[in-house]
Amino acid sequence: MTAIDPRLSLDISNAEGCKLTAYKDTRGLWTLGWGHLLDQTKDWTGTTWTQQYADSIRDQDIASAIQYAQALQEYPYLDTPCRQNAVCELVFNMRKKWNGFVKCRAAIARGDWQAAHDQLLASEWKNEVGPTRSARIANYLLTGQYPT
Repeated sequence: MTAIDPRLSLDISNAEGCKLTAYKDTRGLWTLGWGHLLDQTKDWTGTTWTQQYADSIRDQDIASAIQYAQALQEYPYLDTPCRQNAVCELVFNMRKKWNGFVKCRAAIARGDWQAAHDQLLASEWKNEVGPTRSARIANYLLTGQYPT
């Protein structure tokens, strides 16, 4: 499995929270554990996981997001671990929807961190995840550093 930065795991865990019983997220999608999307063709009412299983699936999902992010054209331009983690978390949260963030991704490739920050916060995604998470990730891109 791909090595997971503990800071990335902590940020994702804090932002997602863990629910051990299946639920529908803000978009009406069946979800379980640490934000894991389930097969939407099934009714998951009453389905539960153990904490250990939820943690295992979270780690698999993070590793998958890291691998996906590392294959992106803009990834080599992410010049700090903080910026790399920001994009990995975006991929974890959005999955392939990240591909549609063309202006933000282009700003990353140019090293225009202000534009990357601004484009991210101008998106509808900001409303989906809320101001705390969106501002944190946008600031990771802007500064390239974790707050002290």
